Amino acid sequence: TMRLFTYFKIYAGLTKNELLKYYKENKITVNGKKEGIRYIVKDSDIIMLDGKIINSFPFEYYLYYKPKGILSIINDSKESYINNINIKAKMSLAGRLDKDSEGLMILTNDGKFINELMKNDNKIEKEYIVTLKYPITDEFMLDITKSHILRNKPTTPIIAKKIDEYTVSMILFEGFYHQIRKIVIMSKNSVVGLKRIRINNYVLGDLKPGEIKKLPDK
Repeated sequence: TMRLFTYFKIYAGLTKNELLKYYKENKITVNGKKEGIRYIVKDSDIIMLDGKIINSFPFEYYLYYKPKGILSIINDSKESYINNINIKAKMSLAGRLDKDSEGLMILTNDGKFINELMKNDNKIEKEYIVTLKYPITDEFMLDITKSHILRNKPTTPIIAKKIDEYTVSMILFEGFYHQIRKIVIMSKNSVVGLKRIRINNYVLGDLKPGEIKKLPDK
């Protein structure tokens, strides 16, 4: 199911403010009449914007290696990921990364897929390679795998594996803001490099920074 607002966001590229403007001007119709913006769109509906039919288009899915310095937001800056990919359709992302982090993001116009993949309750695995400032101790490895309180909520304990003296693999099951960086600090160390290499069954593989790969249709 898809609400009217989501339909226009995906297939017409409208922001919420743009949608409300057209809606108030009675320029949005479903089968020739005005419906609420929470209306559930059916496959048989004829959706129009200012007299023009807005057709749905096939969902597309891409793996993208976000380089360090690129933002996981849409704006007009040259650092926005949307201005660093060559895709015609408007793509949203599953799995944000902060500016100083790099690695796997999934780009798609399938909003339902993004929600399922990113919902904390679904406990989707996200794997990272983390480089630390100080040598890894046994105490650090013990602390890093405990539940921590972030935003007044306990985290699901992560799975961690030491790779070398300064590098560790971490698997998360949720997506609190800056979760790894905060937990590392709470465990008396500091992150100097963070790369996501996997989201569920989707892996970064041999993609290089800035590269993008189209996935087969789901």
